[in-house]
Amino acid sequence: MIVLTWSLFGLLALFWTGAAWITAAGTQWVTQALASGTAAEAARDLAALPVPEWLKFWIEPSWMQALQSALQWLVDGAGAGLPLAGSAAGWLVPAIWVAWALGLILLLAGGAGAHMMLRRFGRRPTARISGERQLR
Repeated sequence: MIVLTWSLFGLLALFWTGAAWITAAGTQWVTQALASGTAAEAARDLAALPVPEWLKFWIEPSWMQALQSALQWLVDGAGAGLPLAGSAAGWLVPAIWVAWALGLILLLAGGAGAHMMLRRFGRRPTARISGERQLR
């Protein structure tokens, strides 16, 4: 049972590390795209696209146009602050890794607690003397 506990800890730690890595990489990519202005250009291009015919079946075209105009307004309004987003990567990515470390410490504490509980309250082997009597 203890092996199962630590196997579960290892699996959770692996998933936690992968999620932190993906989040850190995605944050760095998004902040670089915002700082370079690539994201603003892409948002303007996206707002200018016509609504596809297949999407009109699922979403009312007026809602899509409202969404596109809101996206355009957001990009225009935040245009001055977008280059500052590049500097946010300087503290966001380390903050993600600090949160990862704290989460891993909590996972390790949970694994150690489960280990101790299993040791304390788990089944204890009993010694047998010539198969007839048991010592406790």
